[in-house]
Amino acid sequence: MLWADNFITDKGDAYQNYQSPLYPMGIDDQLGEAFVTYSSPHKQWVFDSGINGVQVPNGIYNNGEFIPRGESGLILDFDDGRVIFESSFGANNNNLTAAYSVKDFNWYITNQTEEQLIVESKFDSNGRFKQEQSGIPPHKQVVPAIFVNPELVQNEPFAFGGEDKTSTSIRCVVFAENTYQLDGALSIFADSKNEVFKKLQFEDYPLTEYGDVVDFNYTELLDTKPKDFFHVENVTCSKLSDRVAKNIDPSLFIGFIDFEITNLRFPRS
Repeated sequence: MLWADNFITDKGDAYQNYQSPLYPMGIDDQLGEAFVTYSSPHKQWVFDSGINGVQVPNGIYNNGEFIPRGESGLILDFDDGRVIFESSFGANNNNLTAAYSVKDFNWYITNQTEEQLIVESKFDSNGRFKQEQSGIPPHKQVVPAIFVNPELVQNEPFAFGGEDKTSTSIRCVVFAENTYQLDGALSIFADSKNEVFKKLQFEDYPLTEYGDVVDFNYTELLDTKPKDFFHVENVTCSKLSDRVAKNIDPSLFIGFIDFEITNLRFPRS
């Protein structure tokens, strides 16, 4: 998912820069009374500093005065597009602003089938044309978004000595706000066939439990990793048919990206 997020954000300039107020959201029940939160109208914020032109914040502004990360317990929640303070900061400050970049597509890992995602799920809007002057609630999935579902993993013999080729089938369901955006995402990923990316460990995932991340650069991170490569063997892109689309939210434009990702391994060594 980190590779795909970097790929579309970089290749397609799939982000927008914003400077907006941060709206008081009070106490988040999942964080407890030790914290207060202020939300922007958008999420997820871009946290990969290696993408040209993005604004990756390391603090916010209070009536024009800069507050760096850590002051008053400030935490930047890139995933939910908000900031978190210690409760002593106060829950009703109306002078907070932030400069940040918002992904054109949010990313989520899911175990739901595409039918459940398309027919049963309800989403908030994160579109670039959204004009609501309020903070977006945390812990909710918003569109435009791409949902990643690893569907199948299988091994087949590749070379003498116990080397196998592991193939992983991954289906991505794309929710876009217009046909131009959907066609752009499908076109960019159609061109990703034969791309390669390195293996990352669980501890390499940059976001903390609060959604914060400090000085993350995906490309520079890969340079520090051993040469254990994954290969995009095949990519198939398609759209939801008009016949089915008549039964869903008319503001959503839906497509599918099916990846076959391969990796050469010695699983029995």
